[in-house]
Amino acid sequence: MTLGTIRQLRVPDLIGLTAQNAALVLKAAGFPQPDIQYAESYEPRLSVISQSPPARQIKDSTTVIRITVSQRNLIRQMPAIYQKDQNDGSNLLRDFLWVFQHIIDGINDTIDNIHDVFDPYETPEEFLPWLASWIAFTIDDNWPVEKKRHLIKKAMEFYRIRGTVKGLELWLELFTGVTPDILENEWPFQGFQIGVNSTIGIDSIILPPVNKAHCFVVDFPIDPDEVTDELIFRIHDVIQAQKPAHATYYLRFKGERKGLAAFGIVIGEHAVGAGMEVVEIEDDEDAGDDLDIGI
Repeated sequence: MTLGTIRQLRVPDLIGLTAQNAALVLKAAGFPQPDIQYAESYEPRLSVISQSPPARQIKDSTTVIRITVSQRNLIRQMPAIYQKDQNDGSNLLRDFLWVFQHIIDGINDTIDNIHDVFDPYETPEEFLPWLASWIAFTIDDNWPVEKKRHLIKKAMEFYRIRGTVKGLELWLELFTGVTPDILENEWPFQGFQIGVNSTIGIDSIILPPVNKAHCFVVDFPIDPDEVTDELIFRIHDVIQAQKPAHATYYLRFKGERKGLAAFGIVIGEHAVGAGMEVVEIEDDEDAGDDLDIGI
């Protein structure tokens, strides 16, 4: 917590509450989880018998409230000879067994509140990847915790639009921070001609027939010079996971043109793409149009 978010808060009265309810009251008041200590008392089990600092004092929101909770010590389950106190009233074994009582109560609390583990908004942060894996939902480790919780909660809604343009745009925006343009029933190349100096399979390739009904183009408004290998792999992973299995796609980055007046691929002496023309430009000439780079 930074200095800018520290607030002055009034300490709530916790005496008489159960330890679990006391933790909820402190959370609602803006305080962190309390420091719990055990002591034997005639008060109801697991009820708060004292607190420090006392109620109604003004403290920073980072202050950890210490509460003493009534609990029966495990030494009461042992032979009487072990239960005797020293002359000064101390008992090392009793104090040592409080450690195990905390462990046991922690396990019991987890079992009693197991339903919270399956709630994305309540589960511990370290459990979020495991919870997401149960529904085959991918999360990015670099996402803020709040974003992870929200997206896991909405996972079933995202699955309803999986394989659609809307769903693919949503996922690509989540993982890249940029909204792409997705063109359905499109393919960037209409055909090509092999030049007389080309050798099939050695310095040129032939693309298989393409059915535009099963094709789409993904245009990212990102300058090609700013595209990293990591970003390319991430985009391909997202598209492969979210697109229909039978569909073929073409990934393209669009930025400022600096070398070509028109884009094409040359095989032998000819350009790939009917109607496209390759124009040579001096290195210092800038046409100012958009450059499409396909991957």
